[in-house]
Amino acid sequence: MRTNPTVWGRLGFSALITALLATGLGGCISGGSGIQAGERVDVYVSMPLHGQEAAEGRDIVDGARLALADAGGKVGELAVRARYLDDTSGKGRQASWSGAVAAANARRASQDSAAIAYIGDFDSGATRFSVPITNEAHILQVSPAASAVDLVQPFLGAGDQVPEEVQPTGDRTFGRVIPSDEAQAQAGAAWAKRLGIESSRMVGDGSSFASVMESSFGPRARESGIDVRRGRLTPPRRVCGPSGSVGGSPGRFLGYYAGARIPDREQLRCVTNGVAGASLMATDALLKGAGLRALAASPALITSAAQDPAQLPPRGQRFLRAFRGRYRREPGRYAAYGYEAMAVVLDSIRRAGGSGDDRDSVIDAFFDTVNRRSVLGTYSIDDVGDTTLDRLAGYRVVKGRPRVETALRAGE
Repeated sequence: MRTNPTVWGRLGFSALITALLATGLGGCISGGSGIQAGERVDVYVSMPLHGQEAAEGRDIVDGARLALADAGGKVGELAVRARYLDDTSGKGRQASWSGAVAAANARRASQDSAAIAYIGDFDSGATRFSVPITNEAHILQVSPAASAVDLVQPFLGAGDQVPEEVQPTGDRTFGRVIPSDEAQAQAGAAWAKRLGIESSRMVGDGSSFASVMESSFGPRARESGIDVRRGRLTPPRRVCGPSGSVGGSPGRFLGYYAGARIPDREQLRCVTNGVAGASLMATDALLKGAGLRALAASPALITSAAQDPAQLPPRGQRFLRAFRGRYRREPGRYAAYGYEAMAVVLDSIRRAGGSGDDRDSVIDAFFDTVNRRSVLGTYSIDDVGDTTLDRLAGYRVVKGRPRVETALRAGE
């Protein structure tokens, strides 16, 4: 088991072993001695199964189920059992992810000596509560959807620095199979260039998400020759009039909404300074119920970190057919990401060989993922835990209804 050297300085050997056993990490300091028939490891899956994100959560869970079924529930002689957990609290449509529940789910996994990996969570906010616990337990955590930069770096542009606020051991145990927020913003800037945009106004909502999106979109757009300026989100229900000058013809002007909070319709109109004929672009934070309702009167372009199912490569199309056949419904954007999160975990166990039941060996194998051919496309896992896959999607929303418009790439 890899250990932060400062821990050894603070605790004696016997004290450290006691601490490990107290937190249920016995599985981490044993295993890897050769797998025998009948041995089993557990993979925990924590997703929102109630509330407004329940459809996405169920798609991810069902995708993961299908990946495990395709593997016959085994990796070699090692049986693999999935444990599916809900990370929401509340009732009905008001249910949403809960930090306390996400932490409790991660704690349950950390106290299971057979736990080898943890898939979750859907939201970056929930993931910030689960990762510190799985990191302390040295359990591989793979998210199919959490794209926040601070999960893998302490701040944008921090290189290979470990974000010790969420990965407190100083060892990396978290990665993801979906492009990061930075990649989504860069893909948006590439789309703006392709559309012939001459000038743009970036508007955030003061959140850390908006800060990352603005800091990523702005420089990439400027490199493309777009004049980018910052603006402020107007107070709710504040009416804005047309701007005097937008730095170009209205059709070449783009209002870029970088926030995660759902603005009202007038706030969205004000992102473009109320200029008739200007384009509005937003992130996938608005590509769901309340966001789409806000866009009912504001046609918009939406970037999505997840590819549209129609854009998946041939392996992905075979997955879609299998999903439809098994569940008798159409898979959403995140189903393939749930499948791949489980599939890469199983592949990491396989590549760990005789140490497939050892947590650190599986973590090392995951970070050694190179040129993996998957339902999402071919990708590697980089040094910080990000996928190198740069396939994203662009949607056009008209009267609150999204339709896929184009494939996007962060590196265009």
